[in-house]
Amino acid sequence: MIRLWAIAGLAVTASLATFAFANAATVIHVASTFPMSMPLFSEAASRLSDQVDSLTDGEVKLIFHVPGDLAPVSDTMNRVSSGEIVAAWSTAGQFAGHDSAFELLSSIPFGPGTVEYMAWLFEGGGLSLSRELFANYGIHNVPCLVLPPEGAGWFSKEIRSADDLKGLRIRFFGLGGRVLTRLGANVVQTPPGEIIDAIKSGKIEAAEYSLPSMDLALGLQNVAKYYYFPGWHQPSTLYELYFGEATWRGLTDKQHETIETVCAAVMRDGIGQAEAMQTDALDEIKKSGVKLRRWSPDLLLTFEAAWSAVAEEEMGTNPRFKEIYQSYERFRNNYGFWKRFSYLR
Repeated sequence: MIRLWAIAGLAVTASLATFAFANAATVIHVASTFPMSMPLFSEAASRLSDQVDSLTDGEVKLIFHVPGDLAPVSDTMNRVSSGEIVAAWSTAGQFAGHDSAFELLSSIPFGPGTVEYMAWLFEGGGLSLSRELFANYGIHNVPCLVLPPEGAGWFSKEIRSADDLKGLRIRFFGLGGRVLTRLGANVVQTPPGEIIDAIKSGKIEAAEYSLPSMDLALGLQNVAKYYYFPGWHQPSTLYELYFGEATWRGLTDKQHETIETVCAAVMRDGIGQAEAMQTDALDEIKKSGVKLRRWSPDLLLTFEAAWSAVAEEEMGTNPRFKEIYQSYERFRNNYGFWKRFSYLR
């Protein structure tokens, strides 16, 4: 017996998840919201696919699709929720239109680095809260990758004060975008594959995307002169596999464990790989004539104050945001005692 989940409104049959018995493979087509050619994303997706296939003896196959193949990037998570597609490779912030609390499950401004984020997620209650929230929308999430701090944005001119941000048309993702909006910037949501053309056409004047290695691959060094650090808006960023609940329930407990185990291994290797490759990327970016800049202490204090105001406002209007943010803050306060006494920096 074979059960098929069809993709409503799509002409391609490749977007079907097939659960088969009698030794036939379960094939799950995964819609990516990231360019599959990007460093780290491409390696992670390849490892996920290869190792799940190997460790299940071919019983489960993950087939990753480029952005737009199975669904528009902006609608991918919605279609997993509705059951129109069965799985996605994305980040929780892509679902923030339904609930701003999802943004905290992607990245937290002035928040945790990779180690602290993973400690809160797996030992501090973060994953339980995350899964409760996603379950409300018929989605099961599996953490699969966490990346170190992003660059803080590419600009055509130097940013010397908060006044330079007023009216600036900038592509910015997540809660950091809310901070810049509060400071007077005009924040635009632009899919990764459209950022370069948007800058060239004048639709936007500045943009942030990801790590230096990914920004280099995207080509941002060819359209902007100044590259700012540190990435206060995303000190670490979590990426996950998202399964429709029906898809996840159709797998066995052993297959669940295999996917979770492979994701954990990909996460571990991704941390080391991401940290190791950024120096070469920055060297290449400098060679192209881009000027690397650090935010002034005054601007960082301005960003942090604006973030505090955004967080307070959101907690006042969204109980889920408040619950998740306060969970993280309690963890950070406890963790901070250990960190101050035990780490050199």
